[in-house]
Amino acid sequence: MTTRDELIAIASTYLFQGLLEHKPDEVLFADDCVRIEMGWETGGNAEELRELLAGDAYLANKAITDLVWVVEDPYVDARFCLELHGMDVVMRIATRFRIENGEIQHIEILFNGGELHAMIMQATEPLRTDL
Repeated sequence: MTTRDELIAIASTYLFQGLLEHKPDEVLFADDCVRIEMGWETGGNAEELRELLAGDAYLANKAITDLVWVVEDPYVDARFCLELHGMDVVMRIATRFRIENGEIQHIEILFNGGELHAMIMQATEPLRTDL
C-alpha cells in the first residue's frame, strides 16, 4: 500500500513539474495514462501528455494556490486555484488522479475558467476524442 504522502508526491509531479515548471519529462505518467478534461479525452498516453504540457498554452500558468488534497488510495484529488501570468482571472480546478505502481494512470480534470472558460473549451476542441 502506498502512503498518503507518496501518492501526493506522485500527483504533485503533474501539478508542479508539468503545469508550472514546464518539465513534462519529470511527470510520473504511466505509458498508457489517459487524461480526461471536462468530459473529453485530451490525451491517451504519456507521450501525448508530455507533448501537450510542453505546448505554449501552459506557459501562461503562474502559480497554484489554495491547494487541498483528498486521498483514498489509489485516488488522489487535488482542488486548487491556478493563477495565470498577465491576467486577473483565477481558474478553479478539481483534478482526480488514479495512481498505480508509482505512476499516474488516469487524470480527470474539471475546471471553471471564469471569463476564459469558453475560450479554453474552444482551444481544446482539436484534442478531444469521443469517450
